[in-house]
Amino acid sequence: MKNKILVSLPDYRDLLMVTAAEARDIDGMIIINQAGADWLMGKLDTGTYFETLDHYGVDPYTHVKPVEELAFNQTVTVELFL
Repeated sequence: MKNKILVSLPDYRDLLMVTAAEARDIDGMIIINQAGADWLMGKLDTGTYFETLDHYGVDPYTHVKPVEELAFNQTVTVELFL
């Protein structure tokens, strides 16, 4: 049986955060996460944000699309398999 529940997220920045797999990637992680926060607050334009993601090897469209869908739909569903 598959159930769906609504999950409210307090901050869209959480969805744009990335983590570093290795210690050498920590600086890039910090830059990407700050850029995501700045973009959501309107301090960074979309082109610059996407260039930042691309520079660090993150596909901007794949990374941002789920967040945009959430922002426009205002709901998140989580599938539970019980």
